Amino acid sequence: MLRRILDAGLQPDVFVMFADTGKEFPATYAFVNECSRQWSVPIHWVNRPGGFTQLITDKRFLPNPVMRFCTTELKLKPITQWMHAHGYQVFDTVVGIRADEPKRIATMRERGLFVPLADAGITRADVMAFWARQPFDLQLQPHESNCDLCFLKGYGLRRQIVRDHPETLAWWVEQEHRIGGRFRHDAPGYADLARQPDLFVGDDSLADCFCHD
Repeated sequence: MLRRILDAGLQPDVFVMFADTGKEFPATYAFVNECSRQWSVPIHWVNRPGGFTQLITDKRFLPNPVMRFCTTELKLKPITQWMHAHGYQVFDTVVGIRADEPKRIATMRERGLFVPLADAGITRADVMAFWARQPFDLQLQPHESNCDLCFLKGYGLRRQIVRDHPETLAWWVEQEHRIGGRFRHDAPGYADLARQPDLFVGDDSLADCFCHD
């Protein structure tokens, strides 16, 4: 989506934003920097002071599938605050939803957001073909998108990520321990991902999560 916007001509009052939750994979941060460098475009990084850890401390409970305040507090609010601080009280937001994501398209449009990729009929195959022609790419598997062990990802998917990236687990275990709760109650806690990763046979989905849903 960013490449299409740049090709059309980036206007002075259009800003490229990256909202950093603090829990992205290192490859994601490298990719954002590479987009900025390769395409000569300033990307404005925004975040909530103290990041995800401080947010949980301030809320005194964990986000979950019903109360997903992490998206609002770590992404939407920092972007809005940045825009307000730069004199834009009213602004439009563009989101890179594809044409083959109909449920997400409907959700985004209900919220008044713009989905130019969907409008142009761009599908996953088109996106993959585009990146195959580029000199760089996001060095992650599709299921590794968004926060590394996001609780919206199926338990089976999170097990796989822990196998591939065991260093991602400690933070999530620590948050559940210090709050005395769980990110979701329909699956074992994060500590069980390491202790007994093959005993739970509930949600073994490997579908992508999308925290803006």
